[in-house]
Amino acid sequence: MKVLILLTASFPFDGGEEFLENELCFAHGFDRIYVCPCGLKPNSVQTRELPQNVQCLPLKRVSGGRSDYLFLLRLPCVHNELFSLLRTGKFTAARAHECLFFMKNAASIVRALKREEAFLAADEITIYSYWFYDAAAAGALFAKDLRSAGKRVKFVSRAHGFDIHEERSKNRYLPMRKFLMENAAAVFPCSEEGTKILQNRFPQFAGKVHTAHLGTREENCHGGSRAEFHLVSCSYMVPVKRLHLIALALGKANFPLRWTHIGSGPLEEELRRLVKNVPSDVRVDFPGAMKNSDVLKFYRNRPITVFVNVSSSEGIPVSIMEACSFGIPVIATDVGGTGEIVKDGKNGFLLKPDFAPEELLQALDRIRSMNGEDYEKLCKNSRSIWQESFCAERNYPSFYEVLNQWNCFT
Repeated sequence: MKVLILLTASFPFDGGEEFLENELCFAHGFDRIYVCPCGLKPNSVQTRELPQNVQCLPLKRVSGGRSDYLFLLRLPCVHNELFSLLRTGKFTAARAHECLFFMKNAASIVRALKREEAFLAADEITIYSYWFYDAAAAGALFAKDLRSAGKRVKFVSRAHGFDIHEERSKNRYLPMRKFLMENAAAVFPCSEEGTKILQNRFPQFAGKVHTAHLGTREENCHGGSRAEFHLVSCSYMVPVKRLHLIALALGKANFPLRWTHIGSGPLEEELRRLVKNVPSDVRVDFPGAMKNSDVLKFYRNRPITVFVNVSSSEGIPVSIMEACSFGIPVIATDVGGTGEIVKDGKNGFLLKPDFAPEELLQALDRIRSMNGEDYEKLCKNSRSIWQESFCAERNYPSFYEVLNQWNCFT
């Protein structure tokens, strides 16, 4: 029996990882698919349904307390990591603690996986971690245990943004990178930018790293609208999204427009205070968080002129993929892999990462004042870029074809 074990953070429970809803609709080639959320809270609730061929096995993790750390210090891979930090002059107490805490989480995930009897009947197992982080380390360790029990096992992982960029992390350190690269059959960054980072960092494993774009579903909708100048953004209201810069830009607007931000978060009150200062002919709507299906319904039923994303860091935002699938032009910061979906002057405009609010306003005004033919080109190009590189119906079947080729990375 051929089995896929998908390690997630919380999907299909609670919020987050919405993009997996699309992906799993195209999962194929396995007799059984098990989704194992690794980071559930005591009050977590399942919020998403799974396809018929997919079963959820919520992992019941139990901490071993301080004895976990004694166990970890006996693992050769942990020794190697700590000695590598010492040898390269990167050792700090904070990084050592982060490494041990990271592997403590991984060890507790492995213990939970070992208690699941559903895997016993499988002869071929693919372990697929959605994040290149502690669940991936658990996948690598569990794969070794399964091989010692006589199973054929392949371990692979996706990689996104925070799990690639060490410079964004608290201690400018991501634990166990070499261990993960050594033990993975393949790593699939969601952007070409992420692929280049991993290949440059680990040239000895460059052949294992392959870009696998995420994708959004076909909605059969084509083109934005300037009947009303309506800009839309969609994200959690947190500092990295820098939504205050949109508010500051609109505070200087000298033409009528509407801004709708979909999403909620800890900065909502601050943003509400900021938008009190916008001109009277600038309308602002904060409808709050929406289910993904309701976001798509909003895009389908409302005229939208341009989508805006001004994050300080990204992988490739799924929110931009969704906007492009509707043929909506995009203004976004040139960070992470965003330049792979927003082509400056072709389907929108890229802003430098440290842009001033006035530069965003200028980009908005360019879209407002361009002639109809040029605006129509932006819309058509947005749609064609999405079809070529970010269409779920194309990307996910291809991804699962790769996962089913057992020896394709040996």
